[in-house]
Amino acid sequence: MSAAFCAVPALLVPMSPAAAQTAITHNFNIPSQPLARALRMLADQSGVQIAYKTSIAANTRAPSVTGGMTTQAALARLLSNSGLGYSFTGGNAVTLLAMSAEPAGGESADGAILLDPVIVEAKGTAAIQQDGLAKDGYRTNTISSLGPLGQTSIRDTPFSVSVVPRELIQNIQAQSPDDIFRISPTTRIQTPQASGWSPMVNMRGFTTYDTAEDGLRRSYSHATNLEDKERIEVLTGLSGFLYGAAAPAGMINYVYKRPTIERLNSLTIGTYGAEQKYIHGDFGGRIDPEGRAGYRLNIVKQGGDTAIDDQNINRFLVSGAIDWDITDRLKLELNASYSKYKTDVPNSYWFFNPGVPHGSAPDASRNWSQPWVRDEFEKTRLSGKLTYKLNDFITLRGAYMREYLDRPVQDHTMNSVRSPGEYYQIGIHSGKTKNIFDAAQAFADVTFDTGPISHKVTAGYHMYSDRAWQTPYSPNTGWIGPFPMSSPVHLPRPTFPVDTSSPYYQGYVRNHNFVIGDQIEFNERWSALVGVNYSRIMSRSLDITGTRTQPDYDEGRLSPSASLLFKPVPWMTVYGSYIEGLEQGGVAPDTSSNYGQVMAPMVSKQKEIGVKAEVGGILLTGALFDIEKAYEFTNASGVYTQDGRQRHRGVEVTATGKVTDELTLLGGVTVLDAKVEGGEFDGKQPMNVAKVLAKLYLEYEIPAIQGLVLTGGVYYTGKQWANDVNDDRLAAYTTLDVGMRYTTERFGNPLTLRLNVSNVTNKNYWQNSYYLGAPRTVAFSAQMKF
Repeated sequence: MSAAFCAVPALLVPMSPAAAQTAITHNFNIPSQPLARALRMLADQSGVQIAYKTSIAANTRAPSVTGGMTTQAALARLLSNSGLGYSFTGGNAVTLLAMSAEPAGGESADGAILLDPVIVEAKGTAAIQQDGLAKDGYRTNTISSLGPLGQTSIRDTPFSVSVVPRELIQNIQAQSPDDIFRISPTTRIQTPQASGWSPMVNMRGFTTYDTAEDGLRRSYSHATNLEDKERIEVLTGLSGFLYGAAAPAGMINYVYKRPTIERLNSLTIGTYGAEQKYIHGDFGGRIDPEGRAGYRLNIVKQGGDTAIDDQNINRFLVSGAIDWDITDRLKLELNASYSKYKTDVPNSYWFFNPGVPHGSAPDASRNWSQPWVRDEFEKTRLSGKLTYKLNDFITLRGAYMREYLDRPVQDHTMNSVRSPGEYYQIGIHSGKTKNIFDAAQAFADVTFDTGPISHKVTAGYHMYSDRAWQTPYSPNTGWIGPFPMSSPVHLPRPTFPVDTSSPYYQGYVRNHNFVIGDQIEFNERWSALVGVNYSRIMSRSLDITGTRTQPDYDEGRLSPSASLLFKPVPWMTVYGSYIEGLEQGGVAPDTSSNYGQVMAPMVSKQKEIGVKAEVGGILLTGALFDIEKAYEFTNASGVYTQDGRQRHRGVEVTATGKVTDELTLLGGVTVLDAKVEGGEFDGKQPMNVAKVLAKLYLEYEIPAIQGLVLTGGVYYTGKQWANDVNDDRLAAYTTLDVGMRYTTERFGNPLTLRLNVSNVTNKNYWQNSYYLGAPRTVAFSAQMKF
């Protein structure tokens, strides 16, 4: 979508009231260098967001700018003799203009200059908050945290990354990661949050619990809330160099909301579906008149029945953030949150005996568990980040996060299908457990030139750990049944013995990483990223007596990464990359005879060739990839083991942005060729891997009715094998979403009404071999900003 700006006769444009924040004096130290690099330094040192078309800054050298002055004065000096002007377009944003008589994008009938699509050269909170807005078709330019590399341009990233930004999260009324994974072009739900377990996602045919929060790693994340998140960033494929030990599927990074420069007061009431009524308040602003300190506060209360019989979700969240520019060079970021998340009747887990086909899926809106089953989490999270610009060439960054996870109640059911048309069930009632998660990082960024070649070297350390306390109390109903799959059978709650036990220390998992990487810029067309991560995995498993249940786990290795990027034209990037990763071996599931055993560490490898291009208002990405890792499965003897290699080759294509001023598109296609090479299942296809994943989400703004937007999505998942021997295949399925939103200021303040219907046809389907897909859900909300 083209952007219109008034033509100006001179370089300097009078500062509007909206740009008052940029009048703050900063101590600039920008040496003479190519203009594009100088603008990046100005963005870093002032926090302002600068948007421009790359070609207008090409082959131009900027003069040095040093000393205390306003951002406006510094920008004016940088652009002197460049033939460029600028226009402030917000309190912390500025757009560069070509001052030539023939503007690059043409001229409108009223004489306004029409610029070509712009890119954003900026860093910091303001850039992220203004990136990926609905008016821009949710097209994002930056990723907030690419492991140790920090904030990075998406087009300059030699990996497959995508972003679900704040306004898209709001507009689809996402309550849990399930809603994000449903709409994101490259992801598929593996384990739903409503199961009571940590959400698991499938990407490129591999599955993972691995997540990060503001770039700080953790192994999994139960009961995830989204109302305090600015965006969800999705990296598909290996992330070993970037995030340390992790599955080859990729990484999900949850980015928390930061304080706002302008006052923010937002109140939303509605339902996330069925009777799940909720209220959400989002507040932000400055603490001091100068804007050096700011706050953000999110509060949520939700309760009520879901679209599944007897299922009820009751949760509470309070989440706060404070940012403080202690000096022009030292910034402190603090976060704290507390949440309680209770689920009555979590989704039941299904497994089928060998030779028994899944067949048609039963009614997903029925309670296939028991009415007395419930699950509860209580989480407290604290984190802090400190960034210090030692000088204009060295930046030091440090961060630490701790989360306390208490689980006072955890009931679950498993359904075993031993013959077609009937199932057995076991109900498990477990005692209290808890976990303490820690994550930390310390990095130094050093920029320098070697002749005409620019370098940004990042070196440092990051880690995460999970300490667990388990319970010896876990009575169950034993296997009961059989029951018909035509209708669930509910029984009274059994009388379980009184829990007199206390949680015992079960052990830990730790991952330590030492990393160094170099982002190399040869010239305006060629660049590279090279690096290596030494990753070490350590774990210990204890029983109630403190005795080791297996030998301690302590394995480490180097994981290299190398990428080359080429820009044949300013709006396109072509890249090739190679990356390796270390992954802790899987843990034998409770359906295997060696339950709890940890497998040997696995080394994964990925080769990828990709392209990223901005065409009109759309960001297009494409990638060819080849990934391999050890194959893990439960063999015919019921033992969970490793045997052979799992290899996935495929192509991945995504598109995000504005097709026209009225039409927004978000979609993608992944086509996979997945095989097991060697071992017992040589030549077979891995289970729960769909050959084709295709998604399309659209928004259309009705020209005749200002503020009215129609929305809809179609999501296709191809056939999957439901077991390792490939004799039970799940049918392909397609689900549809429809919705609308209407924004008006007739009541004095912006009011947005949203209506979304997911799985509008109420289709029943097997999401994978273990879980049913979600039934039809109708969500409605009203949001007022004041």
